[in-house]
Amino acid sequence: MKSVLRLLLLELKNPLHYVIAIGVGSVLSLVRGFQSVAAVAPFVVPFLLSSAGRAAARVANQRRERLLELPAQRSSPVFVMCADGTIEDCLGKTRRLFEQLGVKRIGDFLQAPAETNLPELIRNRGTAESTAELYAPAVERWYRFATHRARNQPHILVWLEDTTEEHAAFESRARVRQFQIEALQDFSGEQLRTQSYERLTRLILDAGYQTVLFARQDGGGALTGVAFKTGGGLELVRSGSIRIESQSHAPILRSRSEGRAVAVNRAEFASDRDFDHKFPVAPEVREFIGKPVDNLVNYHAGATSIVAFNKQPRLARGDLLFMEAAVDAAHSLFTAIGVAEDRDLRFIQAIHGLCASAEFSDEITGAHIWRVNTYAALLADSLCAGQPLCRDIEQVAAAHDIGKVAIPELVQAPRALSRDEWSRMQLHTVYGAQILDRMIQLSEKTDQHLLLAREIALNHHQRWDGKGYPGLYNKNGEVCSLSSRDPTHYAAHRPLKGAEIPLSARIVSVCDAYDALRAARPYKAAMDHDTAVSLLSHDDRSSASGSDRFGPEVFAVFMDNHSRFAEVYETMR
Repeated sequence: MKSVLRLLLLELKNPLHYVIAIGVGSVLSLVRGFQSVAAVAPFVVPFLLSSAGRAAARVANQRRERLLELPAQRSSPVFVMCADGTIEDCLGKTRRLFEQLGVKRIGDFLQAPAETNLPELIRNRGTAESTAELYAPAVERWYRFATHRARNQPHILVWLEDTTEEHAAFESRARVRQFQIEALQDFSGEQLRTQSYERLTRLILDAGYQTVLFARQDGGGALTGVAFKTGGGLELVRSGSIRIESQSHAPILRSRSEGRAVAVNRAEFASDRDFDHKFPVAPEVREFIGKPVDNLVNYHAGATSIVAFNKQPRLARGDLLFMEAAVDAAHSLFTAIGVAEDRDLRFIQAIHGLCASAEFSDEITGAHIWRVNTYAALLADSLCAGQPLCRDIEQVAAAHDIGKVAIPELVQAPRALSRDEWSRMQLHTVYGAQILDRMIQLSEKTDQHLLLAREIALNHHQRWDGKGYPGLYNKNGEVCSLSSRDPTHYAAHRPLKGAEIPLSARIVSVCDAYDALRAARPYKAAMDHDTAVSLLSHDDRSSASGSDRFGPEVFAVFMDNHSRFAEVYETMR
């Protein structure tokens, strides 16, 4: 009742009604010849009744009028469109936006998919349950649209809903899924550890986070992991090892304690103290982040946990879904790494079993192959740090002499070898390659470790100046077959020289030569470290320098590290 009276008073207070009533009444009075002012009164009454009627109608439609104001206040546009795509009407924020951008037709604002008629596309969506999305280049936003068109009406009502954050989260999840597929397709342990791990980290940081912490749960419930952030350039900055005890209240444990993904903003708390009390970031993590934690997202899968900090510009609705996808990918990655490491271990056991057989055939120099393994790792760390060769050579360098199992009578000869015997001894490089070729043929999938071991076994006696063995290239520059066991077959071919020699073989070559000089043999005494280094630098028999034999780069690195070779020899002699 109060609403009716209020609206009636508003109508009665409107002077325009009286002006119109008096004006119309006066005209009618003059036309009819009435001169009395009182004659105007009958004409005022209908207008008063009309005002009352309008007030009553406004009361009846007051709720609808209030609701009709809502679309004009939306941030996402709402408008009326003609069937040809012309914007016919809009209010409030939509009107101001369209006027600012000069939007006259729907195509001026939304970008249609290729070869698509945009008005027809929107007209055919039909219902508000539509999930189709279109891009608005002028505002760099994505919108989900819904339409309504009454029967026999030419106009179409269009509602747009801003889905930019959802779209970004969907694309991020899609990238994570693609990463997961690609990472697991190549089941190489080293690639999983390096490239894939780095790619996953960058995917999370590229989604807007400033720091991410990966961790694995041990048997006692504690988490051990490492954090990453982007440095001044594009490189990743890695923290030291971080351990979070199971009884801690650190954020990375929240999803485990609450059984759900957790996303929080500092702004949601009454004070900074309340936020820091409920989400106490570990001191080493806080120090690594280097700035206050404004928000964080945490989730886990199996033994894997991730917490990402400081999403910029802010956390969005899709961040929980994105983090779930990232954790699932990380869990799959860590599981695959575990499988790959187990496979690598079995491979190393097989290779070292072969090396052990060479050791049995060479009782005097058996420890030699293991020392060469360690020397090679030292040099590779300086020559190819971060590359797969750096890690793999430490696993397979020991296989360089496995071909000696085929000639035990020469290996164990208690004297210097004759010329013919020495020619046969040189074939241990070919025999090693033949053994590894057989292993490669029996493998279901080509193993890079086996290929590297073969490369080393065949070429570790090649020389940079081209005076090594075995001969492998014919006059036409073609690689000869390794099927022959006749020394003259390889003597008729040219050895490798210079950069033709794989880096792995050059590394093992200098390691093999150093250890051979240090060790005593039936035909020579052991040399001390300085004498061995001096002979490698300048061979007094052939006048060849270390660079002539092993190449300038490899020999320079050896000279920088030769004191460490001495330490290895003394430790493993």
